[in-house]
Amino acid sequence: MLGAYFHQDFSYLYASREEALDEYIGEADSEGRVRAAQEIGELVETVSSDQELRTATSAVGLDLLPPRGMSLREWLESIRRRIAAA
Repeated sequence: MLGAYFHQDFSYLYASREEALDEYIGEADSEGRVRAAQEIGELVETVSSDQELRTATSAVGLDLLPPRGMSLREWLESIRRRIAAA
């Protein structure tokens, strides 16, 4: 999910991070959303350092920095919460 929506061409497709996430939530079925929320949660919980988290998210195709004022971990957790609430 992360690499499919928050990739290097993100700015050509979406006006904001929220728009990309809204599109994902609107397009994914409930099973996909549950799986994505679980995977993000597991990633945040199992990777202890911020550098390792950056490396892990980069490996799955996340090429976008978090919003200004948020750490990567905080941003991922906010994404997970939005997906889980959908």
